Amino acid sequence: MNDLVRDFFVCGFGDPASGLGGLAWDFGEPGALLLAEGEARPATFALEEGGEALTLEITGGDATLTATVSPRTTELALDDGSGLTASVCVADVSPKGGAESIRCPAQVSRWSSSPVEGAGTFRHLAIDGGDESLVVAVARGEPGVEHGDEQAASWLIRGEDESRFEDAFISTEYDPADNPTRFGLELWPEDSERASRAAATRVSASILGGAGAGDLWAGLFSGHTDGSEGIGSYLLWRA
Repeated sequence: MNDLVRDFFVCGFGDPASGLGGLAWDFGEPGALLLAEGEARPATFALEEGGEALTLEITGGDATLTATVSPRTTELALDDGSGLTASVCVADVSPKGGAESIRCPAQVSRWSSSPVEGAGTFRHLAIDGGDESLVVAVARGEPGVEHGDEQAASWLIRGEDESRFEDAFISTEYDPADNPTRFGLELWPEDSERASRAAATRVSASILGGAGAGDLWAGLFSGHTDGSEGIGSYLLWRA
């Protein structure tokens, strides 16, 4: 994960049970989201790297979380057309003020070129699948294209291996302000039997908290992947 901030990136971590989590990103404009005591708020971040780990300090209002993020797996290349790589990580998170620290799942995605350049919409979703696994999904739409017509791709990372799903379907529910509140993924592996619903990997998630900043909205979600519970993140960029 060296030189993370030199590229376009997303780093997320969190634990739904404790109500703690954070997201930091840079798609040409940096931003962050902090979840503390179950409340999400826009935030800023500072980042330091040392060795294989990075330290991320996220501050929103009077709350600050410091997370030391370390890779559990090597950084894996995912073929999305924009140089996407992803790492399954673990975060040691300490809230400001002496509250109890936690260890929770984390992930880092980064791109060698801008994934939003020329797009009308761009989505990045990452869901902890348990057992050191991670589901990553991206979707890109040309200007004026509806959600259902966006080009989507998704991968399962497990250990040091990644596998791309042949088909990925992303569904999103929105609140009256047009911000996501729930999402679902239906992911079909290659050569799967479409007559059998059990052949697909299914993810459902409901929001823990989210906030918008400029063209980008970000949220942390409580996710369920084929019976496993974990943290999920959703970034939605709209031109």
